Amino acid sequence: MRRIRGGWTSIALAAALLLAPAAVRAQTTGGARTDSVTVDTVPVDRLRAYTRDLADPIVAAQAVALGLYDHARTQPEEWGGGADGLGKRVLSRAGGHIVTQSVRHGMAAALNRSTDYRVCGCKEPERRAAHALFETFTDYDAQGRARLSTPFLAGTYAGALAPLAWHPDADAARALQSGTLALVFALAGNVIRELLEP
Repeated sequence: MRRIRGGWTSIALAAALLLAPAAVRAQTTGGARTDSVTVDTVPVDRLRAYTRDLADPIVAAQAVALGLYDHARTQPEEWGGGADGLGKRVLSRAGGHIVTQSVRHGMAAALNRSTDYRVCGCKEPERRAAHALFETFTDYDAQGRARLSTPFLAGTYAGALAPLAWHPDADAARALQSGTLALVFALAGNVIRELLEP
């Protein structure tokens, strides 16, 4: 296995910049938790949720920030410097996000699953943190039953693996590490969201 230049620190920083704020905002359409879960079955509602998650201005800013971070490190070297290299790096970051959301929302629609995050509404920090763990890795079917969120997991890893198609120095092991870190940052973002909720 070849050594990743920059190591875990670079990967963690990049993932934090890209994913932490998005994780806090991801899977949200509404406020407090309710007793029932509404699964969008109307195509226009699903499309609205998809475009909301796809075109999130925070995610666009993150793609630019991470593109600048990659550009400052000249990663990958093959893309060179200047505006052309920066553009490729920003588009690479944005491309991963597009794949993530497309797979996630597409699978959720096919499986008739929710993409919303339900806020706990409880007072105790321990319960809020436990709820964040549960909500990060589950979604709800049309009957309101919690299920393992295969759309979220598949989307996260698809977005991490997608750069293998265009990134000159990408490899599968690094992509899988990136996907796993994305899950960790999504969980951390949801815990923060729960603890900051009034």
